Order: sequence, then C-alpha cells, then structure tokens
Amino acid sequence: MTSYVFRVRVLPNPPLEFEPDTEVWRDIEVDGSHTLADVHEAIFDAFERWDTHGYEFIARDDEGIALRSYPHPQLYDGGPSWPPMDDEEIDRFIDQAVPDDVSEDAKQRFRDLQSNPPAEGSVTGTTIGDLDSEGVETLSYTFDMGDNWEHYIELQDTREESLDGNPAVVNEQGAAPPQYPEVDD
Repeated sequence: MTSYVFRVRVLPNPPLEFEPDTEVWRDIEVDGSHTLADVHEAIFDAFERWDTHGYEFIARDDEGIALRSYPHPQLYDGGPSWPPMDDEEIDRFIDQAVPDDVSEDAKQRFRDLQSNPPAEGSVTGTTIGDLDSEGVETLSYTFDMGDNWEHYIELQDTREESLDGNPAVVNEQGAAPPQYPEVDD
C-alpha cells in the first residue's frame, strides 16, 4: 500500500479576522486505504477545531478544473456534484474568470464538466488510493459552510509503505486559527 503526505493550507478568511503574515499549513500523512472522511477528521484535529460542521472536498485536475465534489455524509445524496450551467453561463464564466493562457482542451473539459456534472462522490466510500487512480492532482476543502474555512490540499510526497494507524500530522507551520473569532463581551 502507498502512503501519502498532503500539505493542507488554510486560506485567509477576512470575515473571521484570519489574515496571517505567513502561510498556515499542516502536512498530514495518510494511507491509500484512508477515506476522505478520515482525512476530514485529521484536518479537523490538526487545526484544533472542536465544533463539528458540514464540509466538502472538491477533486481537481492538474489545471485546477473541478472534477467531482465529495460532501459531508449528511449532505450526500448521490446527485450532481454541482448545478449544471448552460452554454451562456459557461461562456460568461470563461470570458470573465479564466486566464487567456488556459488551453482550449482545459476549457473544453470545463465546459463538459459544468454542463454535465458528475455524480457526487462519497467521503466514506472514497479512499485516497481511489483519488490517486483517478488522476486527482489537488483537493480543495471547505469546512463550516457558514464561515467557509477554505483549504487547499496538495500532494507533497508518496512512499511505497503502509501507514500503520490513523492519519498523522508530520509537519506544520503557523498557529491554527480559532474556529470562531473572539466575541467582545
């Protein structure tokens, strides 16, 4: 079995007064047999969170195109990963938000995935090994859909050995932000 080390960066969140001077991240080692639900738990613990909320992973290809969503088990219904867009919406998005140097192949993949979204994936039924075999390059992860703690997850290293036990933090930078901002009395 293969083990993977992922760097999980928590992105700035100005509404929650989290705008660090340096990146805040945790390197988390997982085994190919760990599920996305296991990865969620590892991230939850690594950033010292205590109040559970909904979350979602988005699998992305090497050009950042969303391939499939993996929502919290209570939000999962096996439906489309996102609402389909019509051709006009897709054209408007490409014109306004996609850099000019993006390949026509990538734009066509985006068109196909937005007009005909894939079914949601299951966080409890999808392993890291499954994502590796599907060519997933990065993940985005949103925790707490109200406060929108956004994370960017990318592969740092792989090893041809199994990880015994649960996912583990193997390196870190920066203090974990408080889950909620301080409230003045």
